[in-house]
Amino acid sequence: MQFLKKKREYAIKNILLLLLVTMFTFHASASLLRNSQKYISLDQPVTSMPHVLEFFSFYCPHCYEFEKEWCVNQTVQKNFPRHGKLIKYHIINFGGDMGYALTRAWAIAMMMGVEEKAILPIFEGVLVNKSIVDRVSLKKVFIQSTGIQAEQYDTAWNSQVIDALCEQQGRVARNINLKGVPTIIIHGKYMVNGDKLDTSSIATYVQQYADVVQFLLNKK
Repeated sequence: MQFLKKKREYAIKNILLLLLVTMFTFHASASLLRNSQKYISLDQPVTSMPHVLEFFSFYCPHCYEFEKEWCVNQTVQKNFPRHGKLIKYHIINFGGDMGYALTRAWAIAMMMGVEEKAILPIFEGVLVNKSIVDRVSLKKVFIQSTGIQAEQYDTAWNSQVIDALCEQQGRVARNINLKGVPTIIIHGKYMVNGDKLDTSSIATYVQQYADVVQFLLNKK
């Protein structure tokens, strides 16, 4: 009975995620108007987006440092709570076949709600200890860090929900004319302008990032 209950909950979550993906609609392009401030306004806002959406890459050392500091910085977490607000998308067009595989694995993490368990181990496997070199080693790290069963991972990998989530991540990146990572979009209207932030330390940079995001969350 417990197995059937989990299987039913898993199926329901897949359906809800697929519906969520198909509900997102976007304008064909989103040229940017650069401000002299610490954020950039999208000339054509992207509609029906999460309030806070971050793009990152597991191949980006700066994204790794950003994520580590974001996790451990209690001031940032207090001023800008992560859970329930921030959704992360992985860029698919960097890293060749492995870029695609990492995006697909991240989509599985999103679908199963294990992003927090998976993100740093995958970063470390790609950038630090180099234990992730192909899809097999990626799957191994994912399973070890999340506790997900291999059969669940394989089923998710081949599912239409994951197809849709991967396509979604790539489409949004194209529509906002994504230039680099990490990039955070707020309300589908504003993009934090990292070039204008203090880069003297990663802690300062992350704190300013959080401050700008909080400001934009309150901006109409």
